[in-house]
Amino acid sequence: MSTPASSHPTVPTSRTLRVPLWTLPFLVLAGTLLGAAVTWQVNRDRGEPAILQGMVTGVNSDGTAIGFTADSGTREGEGLALIADVPWTDAAGEMHGGTDPTCLLPGSSGQRLELGVLDIGGTGNWPSRAVVWVHCLN
Repeated sequence: MSTPASSHPTVPTSRTLRVPLWTLPFLVLAGTLLGAAVTWQVNRDRGEPAILQGMVTGVNSDGTAIGFTADSGTREGEGLALIADVPWTDAAGEMHGGTDPTCLLPGSSGQRLELGVLDIGGTGNWPSRAVVWVHCLN
């Protein structure tokens, strides 16, 4: 006796996903926007210091950190770390390096400065911003 044809198992056929051609520009745009967002996130805050003028509210005992208030009224008394051998200029504009700025003697305060300040981030018991150059204004 023969088996009817309908009782044989059928082999599944492969399916093809058809995407309308008009969606291609949207996919390209989405990919471009995603790439731009990732690039911006990776490259933001990459070593460009903020330039601030203001007054020193205090220099710590070993001269490695200062308190600073910007003229704009922001950053009042903010703690900033001084990078070792920070390049600096005196009030006359003469460049110095390899020595501590003479306007930032340990224990001093009230000096007017222009600073290059770099956000270094992180968490802990240290300042999150570092001074990368100093210009003594008085």
